[in-house]
Amino acid sequence: MEKAIYLKELNEKLNELYYQSNIAAWNLSTTGKDEYAVQAEHADLEMRLFLADKQRFDTVNSMLAGRDLEEFERRQLTLIHDMMVENQLDKETLQQLVSKQIALQGITTKFRGTIDGKEVNNKQIEEILRSSTEDDLRKKAWLASKQVGIVLEPGLMELIKLRNESAVKLGYANYYEMSIQLQEFDGEWLKQTLESYRDQTDTLFRRVKDSIDQAVGKRLGVDPSRLMPWHMSDMFFQEAPRTSDIDLSVYFEGKGDHIVEELATKTYDAIGLDIRDIIARSDLYERTGKDQHAFCLHLDNKGDVRVLANLRPNETEMETLLHEMGHACYDKYTDMSLPEVLRQPAHIFTTEAVAMFFGRMARDPKWYKQMVGIDDANLQRLEGDLPVAIRNQMLVATRWITHFALFERELYRTEKSDSRLWYQGVQSIQYLNAPEERFEKPDWAAKYHFAMAPVYYHNYLLGEMLASQLDHTLRTKADGKVLTPEGGRWFVDNVFTPGAKYSWNTMIEHATSEKLNPSYLVQQFNY
Repeated sequence: MEKAIYLKELNEKLNELYYQSNIAAWNLSTTGKDEYAVQAEHADLEMRLFLADKQRFDTVNSMLAGRDLEEFERRQLTLIHDMMVENQLDKETLQQLVSKQIALQGITTKFRGTIDGKEVNNKQIEEILRSSTEDDLRKKAWLASKQVGIVLEPGLMELIKLRNESAVKLGYANYYEMSIQLQEFDGEWLKQTLESYRDQTDTLFRRVKDSIDQAVGKRLGVDPSRLMPWHMSDMFFQEAPRTSDIDLSVYFEGKGDHIVEELATKTYDAIGLDIRDIIARSDLYERTGKDQHAFCLHLDNKGDVRVLANLRPNETEMETLLHEMGHACYDKYTDMSLPEVLRQPAHIFTTEAVAMFFGRMARDPKWYKQMVGIDDANLQRLEGDLPVAIRNQMLVATRWITHFALFERELYRTEKSDSRLWYQGVQSIQYLNAPEERFEKPDWAAKYHFAMAPVYYHNYLLGEMLASQLDHTLRTKADGKVLTPEGGRWFVDNVFTPGAKYSWNTMIEHATSEKLNPSYLVQQFNY
């Protein structure tokens, strides 16, 4: 009985601290106000200090060593233990880790690049890269997206070194290796998985990249062999530029300011998942001082799920909202009778997989037929174009993920701000020309995740792999139909409800009848 009471009290206290940290982070992200930065720093430190308590850590270890634990008691203690490990540090070090990261978050939230002295936000930069045919303007916009890297890089390198020092104190080679182990991965397996996927898709990606270059070169009037990063349609070449004349924006622009959220609501309605309460709590549109990224947050592990986004009426934002609502539904439909620490996805990459599964619908012709209501003639046109578009997107995105993840691994191994290595990856993995004048500039540091979501990016590739495996399983069980109440019920019963009761590999095997199988991603888009 003592064990059960201790676990219950530990869950409740952790969840209380978790909420305080999340609400402060939400307020900071939605306003950028310094007062919320102070609150976020205080709340994060309070949680870390609770997890750092040596006596509490020893108690958890002692309980884990016992032989009388039930399966779900052991699972709870394992997750709590892994949260505690990286916090077994002195208060001063924890304070430095928190304050340095909060300072970087403040910069990323409020910073705006400039073009010819005029401030521009990320959405404006993306719009230029997506649609402008002016070479000079495109380059200026791309350079504006990198300006924040110069501001972030000194503090970010200090934080990386501090993270490494902390991990070494705890017995790990570096922060990257510690994080990988605490995420229930084998580091060598992960590296081999990333590199194996890269090698398996290399021939296909070369062909796709050539077709992209031909189309972009023709549209912009640039020799395909001389295309540069600013000729692509986003800031890091993680999105595939259009290779056809079909313009999906006609299904969104001029349809009302809320068309994206209306179509997202309709999509989730079709599978019996209600997102209206989530939308009501969310912050979905652009505003000065607000974080320019998109994310989902389960504030209290009791159903207060929210999404932050910066929506505009286009297919990219449609994909973003479908994606984030995938995260949100995973959180909302988790069994709330579980102990608090189990009211979360089985793993980071399992929630990414669900989000990616739904995000892909924004490039599915059948989705446009069922949700947008296009006629048969337009459906036929999209059926000839969108399979190529989503294939290209998968290949471009997964190459970018591989580049980022392998660079981050080296970043923590060497503790060097190696911009030359960054651009070597751009050239050798993304097959993109790199501007030599940027080889000494910290453009890599402009990417949000290095500061705010360290050692996370590999989960996106694993998520894409699992998304394809979930897609295969669901279509097999539902005769190829996905947007049905039966499909939604399958997700709720097999993926959402269990929360973190099981390890990620066990959950995947329960849901799909096999372990994680990367071949589904390779096969799904190999055409």
